[in-house]
Amino acid sequence: MQVRAQGAANILGFVVGLGLLAAPWTRAMAGKTMPPYAVADRWIETQAETLRAVNHRIWAHPEVGLQERRSSAELRAWLEREGFQVQTGVAGMPTAFVASAGKGHPIVGILAEYDALPGVSQAAEPERKPRPQNPELDAGHACGHSVFGTASTAAAIAVWKGMQGGPAGTIRLYGTPAEETGIGKLYMARAGLFDDLDAALHWHVYSTTRVAYNSTKAVVSAKYRFHGTSAHASMSPSQGRSALDAVELMDVGANFWREHLKEDARVHYVITDGGGQPNVVPATAEVWYYLRADSHQDVERMLERLRQIAEGAGKMTGTTFTEQMDSDLFEILPNRPLSEVLQRHLERVGAPQFDAAERDFARRTQTDLVDPPAAPLFESIEPLPAAPFRHPASTDVGNVSWRVPTAGINVACYTNGAPGHSWQIAACTGMSIGEKGMLVAAHTLAGATLELMSDKKLLDAARQDFEAARKARGEPHSVLPAGQKVPASIR
Repeated sequence: MQVRAQGAANILGFVVGLGLLAAPWTRAMAGKTMPPYAVADRWIETQAETLRAVNHRIWAHPEVGLQERRSSAELRAWLEREGFQVQTGVAGMPTAFVASAGKGHPIVGILAEYDALPGVSQAAEPERKPRPQNPELDAGHACGHSVFGTASTAAAIAVWKGMQGGPAGTIRLYGTPAEETGIGKLYMARAGLFDDLDAALHWHVYSTTRVAYNSTKAVVSAKYRFHGTSAHASMSPSQGRSALDAVELMDVGANFWREHLKEDARVHYVITDGGGQPNVVPATAEVWYYLRADSHQDVERMLERLRQIAEGAGKMTGTTFTEQMDSDLFEILPNRPLSEVLQRHLERVGAPQFDAAERDFARRTQTDLVDPPAAPLFESIEPLPAAPFRHPASTDVGNVSWRVPTAGINVACYTNGAPGHSWQIAACTGMSIGEKGMLVAAHTLAGATLELMSDKKLLDAARQDFEAARKARGEPHSVLPAGQKVPASIR
């Protein structure tokens, strides 16, 4: 990484010489032997083995959303040892927390995730090989949240180190559970936990390295439970009203509806309850839907249509249904000034560089990919695009971005060309490939945060961009019932 190549003592001269940092930042550091971001860089470098150990402990004990007890405790304990005040169980979630150091404005928050995915257990090996663990969950970090949470936490601590004798203000680390089901940040935002921030920064593992100057898809998560009448399927079928028939007819209706969706729209579902056994007409059955589109307004319209389909399925089968709304995520509002700050620091730090063994490891994981890229690992930085692009994924970061100016980065942490939520991601984030990206993310977030805390004009510009984006898009309306509490479990 460039931070290593330059050395802590001469980083300031290197950056100022290139004109990468704004004048207020450099003036604020005049006369200092080491600027705050160099202090942060040095701390991260000296603690690299600690970061790797924290990642390994979280990676080795994957926990799905709302059950991340060990992972949350690991990060909280680390922050407390470094002098942060930690509030646990915030927004009604035992594994959610907010850790703070410093006082007053500016207040910059860094987002951390640490939930795993079910059904994707994987060893840190270059072929598909589940590893022994909890047989009920069979979970794994196939979205890289072990390195995500670790790097974000390290960045927050590094910022606090850089603030000693440097910029005043407050640094916060938000421990946000259950991102994979759109729960954590959604309910934390509804509780107002982000409202006093001047800016929020985040990152995510990816196959390339870039600033995530993009929007995402809004998504609604809804379950439809149908209620019918049980009966013996052979002796008295006429007495039964099959809830499973209703689920299947709803799915048929939704699948025919796909032909009439906008190009950017997505509809996915799984049947979570299809009855007990074939000789009993199912009295209850349930289907779980995700509805996505580039704008939340479109998702709202899609939800109304899906409800009509559910009503039709109920009428055809003589059943009734109840709707449970679990999550409602807005699209991300991209922020240009914050993205430019992140681009500067990402270029200062440099993309992760991999050795021959790591390239061979990644190449071996490409064997079951369709048309994999020639380079097994991505080792450069993409330029900041002139305009934000649309990303087909969804995230509860979107709900934060409608509350405060928000921006993030992606860092190459896994096989080039690997799909999201894949065994390749779990394998790579359990070893040095993902951990090199983790260190790049920590350095970048820490440096960008310290620059923002040192330059009110940057924060003002980010706020102006944020307000303009909100006005241009129009305020989305949450479809969650007012006052709805966090579910105790999502599955």
